[in-house]
Amino acid sequence: MRRVVIVGFGTAGLRAALSAKAQNPGSNVIVVSEEQYLTYSRCGLPFVIGGDIKSFENLIVVSNAILQKSGIDLILGFRAIDVIGNTLYIDSIDGKESRQINFDSLVIATGSKPFIPPIKNVNINNVFTLRSIDDGIKIMKSLNNIRHFAIVGAGAIGLECAEAFSKRGLTVSVIELMPKVLPNILDHDMALLIQEDMVKHNVNLKLGKRVEEILGSNSVKGLVVNGEIIDCDAVLIATGVKADVVFAKNIGVELGSVAIKTDDFMETSKTGVYAAGDCVETKNLITSKPFTPYLGTVAYRQGNVAGANAAGGSMVFPGSLGSIVLRIFDYEIGFTGLTNEQAEKEGLNTIVSKVKWYTKAEYFPHHGDITVKLIFDANSRKLLGCQIVGTSDVAQRINLASMAISMGAKVDDLIKLDTCYSPPVADVIEPIVKASEIALKRFKK
Repeated sequence: MRRVVIVGFGTAGLRAALSAKAQNPGSNVIVVSEEQYLTYSRCGLPFVIGGDIKSFENLIVVSNAILQKSGIDLILGFRAIDVIGNTLYIDSIDGKESRQINFDSLVIATGSKPFIPPIKNVNINNVFTLRSIDDGIKIMKSLNNIRHFAIVGAGAIGLECAEAFSKRGLTVSVIELMPKVLPNILDHDMALLIQEDMVKHNVNLKLGKRVEEILGSNSVKGLVVNGEIIDCDAVLIATGVKADVVFAKNIGVELGSVAIKTDDFMETSKTGVYAAGDCVETKNLITSKPFTPYLGTVAYRQGNVAGANAAGGSMVFPGSLGSIVLRIFDYEIGFTGLTNEQAEKEGLNTIVSKVKWYTKAEYFPHHGDITVKLIFDANSRKLLGCQIVGTSDVAQRINLASMAISMGAKVDDLIKLDTCYSPPVADVIEPIVKASEIALKRFKK
């Protein structure tokens, strides 16, 4: 009987376990996790804080009954320490117990940890991160004693938490080192739409500013931002995450620039050892360069491949475009591929088009605005990237753009899209097609 051991029980770990069982039903699948919780959605944490979701328990996506029915053995509260030969050594988090597990193949799915920048006084009380249910519980317990939450970082989690804290009636400030919000997925002109909306919702934005110090001897009293003092009584560090590669390094797995290096089968430099999720570098489907998208969708797909192959399969993971969608206050925001700024940094000549349109027929009640920005390669005419900001209907358009990029679609292909129309659902003119028509005219100049 083949034994597959998986280290980590986030999205990648769970998917790897289920995929291994599907590939080889007779295999013995064992999962080791540091956390005491079953797999849950980390992306849902801000929405529990904001009150959209009732409790953190609602975020748990699997049950013991499902695991037992699938024949998956789970060891919670244990940390993977080392591998010698085909034996995994693990210790309990409380340090009271050690175990050894033999395996035929191993999947590393250790995920990522919050990145904490070198800010003076960052370890005092009421300075939080939000990566786990335990983090969320700490924040929730503190809310009754907090008036002003300062958020360091204007990425997805930072902005989602800005809305969540606002819903709780708190004063909110967001400080971002870059000169715009969502700097990794939006060009400046598209970010401006979100910034204006956040200001309308009374969020104090400090962009292009550095947090120099957290004030307070025991608990937060304020921040020093580029020499200016901002009064606040809690701080959320939301400056992104970094791949958790401690275990991988311990067992001699080769790393890339920032995370575990794998081949297309998700196998690492050590034969029989696979890796998936946030701890892994991913090939960008446009540039072919490694990057770390840190997305649940990517973790799911990689876990599927790693688990199947660890159980004897031969699936391939081709790479990712880093497609993402989120909602902040009044707008949904979507991205796939490259921004124009990223494309130019890659030395690509681009043709850019942007159109502001409607989510449904203009004359239909409650229609909303949607802005679509497309980036094309000026030489090959291929679509390189898409950014969308709209009141609704963003996700499936991003999925469409992602498929178009993956299939090598050109501007000439997009203007021919056979789209649907009904006044309460969609306008007769699809904004992606309209933006492509604008781009085509620029190609002909």
